[in-house]
Amino acid sequence: MTETFHDQKLPARRSLPLKAMAGCVTAAIGMSYAIGSYAAHAPRDVGIGASSCAATVEMLGDMHFDRIVTAWSSGFISGSNAGISGERARPRDIATVSEASILRHVRTFCAANPTETLGSAVATLFATLPDDH
Repeated sequence: MTETFHDQKLPARRSLPLKAMAGCVTAAIGMSYAIGSYAAHAPRDVGIGASSCAATVEMLGDMHFDRIVTAWSSGFISGSNAGISGERARPRDIATVSEASILRHVRTFCAANPTETLGSAVATLFATLPDDH
């Protein structure tokens, strides 16, 4: 074992055959099309916001679920107040929104509209908030 690391030959580099390279390029193009197509038709709400009102009403009252609902709703309301893509609509006064008011609104809205989503319930709550002066 007199050979050292520096004395060893590196293995010959193998390049991908043209067919394999063309297959990789085709797969990459196909994946980018699929991702772009999904993004164009992605659901408006994701995560718990896409849950049906019927399922939401059924789970309300569970302390862990209530925290998830209020956390998601608070983020939705804050994000909506910040505007989307630089749009500056009139900001709403969100100071009065509390966990209790969110849960009360979601319970009332979802009981009356079981086929709607949690996201639509919170969007309705946001729309009812007064303008921030």
